[in-house]
This record gives sequence, structure tokens and C-alpha cells, in this order.
Amino acid sequence: MNKSINIEGVHIPSRFFLAPMAGYTDYVFRSLCREFGAGLLVTELVSVAALSRQISKTYKYMEYLEHEAPLSLQLFGSNEDEYKKAIEESDLSFYSFIDINMGCPTRKVVRSGGGSAILTDTNKMLSILRAVKSVAKCPVSVKVRLGFKRGEGGTVERILALKEEKPAFITLHGRYASDMYRGVADWEAIAEAKNALGDFILIGNGDVKSYSDAVKAFEISKVDGIMVGRGAVGCPWIFDELNRVFEPNEEPKKYSIKDIIIRHLKGCTHLYGEIRGIHFMRKFIMKYLAYAGLTRTQKIEFMQTESVEEIINLLQKHNVS
Repeated sequence: MNKSINIEGVHIPSRFFLAPMAGYTDYVFRSLCREFGAGLLVTELVSVAALSRQISKTYKYMEYLEHEAPLSLQLFGSNEDEYKKAIEESDLSFYSFIDINMGCPTRKVVRSGGGSAILTDTNKMLSILRAVKSVAKCPVSVKVRLGFKRGEGGTVERILALKEEKPAFITLHGRYASDMYRGVADWEAIAEAKNALGDFILIGNGDVKSYSDAVKAFEISKVDGIMVGRGAVGCPWIFDELNRVFEPNEEPKKYSIKDIIIRHLKGCTHLYGEIRGIHFMRKFIMKYLAYAGLTRTQKIEFMQTESVEEIINLLQKHNVS
């Protein structure tokens, strides 16, 4: 298996994709992940209800940098006409794929009828996929979970039904929506789906946070690629580690946690403004600092700062390198 993969004529430089994560995967974070070798990048979740109504703040979730290609646009919603209107009336020419989210388990998304709520109605899943494919000018993919409620079954049947509508690929997260992010992702269930799909491209997702996790996931499931979400938060260099599954002799990239934090911080303050950007970064900083050996008291100091300069001074004070 090669490190890169081609899907519908799109060359993707790595089989390790970045997962879409609301409140995390803006272009600042995505760019860091690509720098360390991430394959396909994906935007945050974008509501088709908001996009079809041209609500201005929605476009913030769609901002990108030219070097991010290939980049996928993640859409969610439950109304076929809203999907079609959102796609037809928006300039989506930069995106290499449109990805339909049928897996997000968060209450806000499920209450709207989108995300994993769609898993309860296979006909609805297929109807939305057909609607998007009928107007999209780029390949369309789908992201799903094993099902809505644990124990309900039907995973393979839903996956095979989607396959018949010819999406570019399917991503399968190895949990049910009712699990949220609890427990352990079921890579055996992902393997069953891949076995049923045969040569059709399936990307697996769930709990891959290290080289050994990736090796085990590939061995169990035989998937065509792996999507990484929470394992990359505060650790964008994970993609360099994971890519060594295919390039074991490649020299690891050298990096400085301090420099990455500063770059990420400055990118966020540029995107959101200083105060909002600093507040937005706090969840990332806590993750980054987990790799720097700081005490809880030292970490709390970072949560109390209100300026970029203060954060840089704290990094120097605590010898974060």
C-alpha cells in the first residue's frame, strides 16, 4: 500500500486524513496538520440551512488558504432542497470534495435532524446523497457512524446502500452516535464493513492516536485510509509519526512545541482577533502543554492570560521548548 491515494482523480498525499471537528479545524490548525503530512483536510461542519440562506458568519467556517488543497467541505443538514440551494448558490470551486456529515452525534446537530440523526432513515440518507450529487461539481463523500443506537445493527446494510449511490468514498467512525466519544472504537465492525465493500474506498475513524494504533487499525480492518480527529488536537505532528507506517526509514520532522504554540496562537489571533483568538486557543494550549511536562498550576497560568505577549513570556518562563 502506497502512502498516497488517488480518489476520483484527486491526488491525496497521505492516507491519514484530518477529521472535521467543530470548533477546531479552522485553516490555522489544518495548515499545521498539513505541514506535518496530513492527507485530505476537512473544514469544520457547515450548516446547509445557514449556507442556503447566506448567513454571513457561516462563511467563516469555510475560509481556507491556497496551500490547503486538497480540501474537503463538510456539510450537514436534513433538507435536500437546502443542500442543493447551498451548493448551487455558493462558490465551492476550491474544494476537492463535498463531504456529507451523517455521523456527528452532538445534540445541536442531531436536534436539527442532521448528522447522525439521518442514520435512523436509510431512505433519507440515500435521498440526501442523490440530491448533493445532482448539483455538486466535485466528488461527493459521506461520513457515518456504525449506527444511531448501540446494538441496533444494520451497519453493513447502510454502507452497502450508500455504495450503490456511488459516493467517492465513505468514512466510518467505529462508534454508535449514542456512544458519543465514550468507550473504544470498534475496528472489527469497521473491518466487517470493509469486507462487504470489497474494492470500494472506505476510510476508518476512531481512536488512532499513535503509530501502533495505526498499524493495528490497518491490520484489523484493511481500510484504505484512516481519519484522525482528537489525536491531532494539540499534536499536529502526529501525522509525521503516522506516515512512517508507509515510510519507516523517513527521518522524523524536527519541531518545537513552543514554536508551534506561538504560530498557532498568532494564526488564531489574526483570524479571530486577539482576545477571542486567545480564548479560542486555550483548549489547544492545554493539549500542547501535556507534551511539555508542566504542572497543573503552571498550565493554569496560561488560562489566565489575555495577551499574546504574556503567553510567550510564560513559555519562556517555564522553559517550554
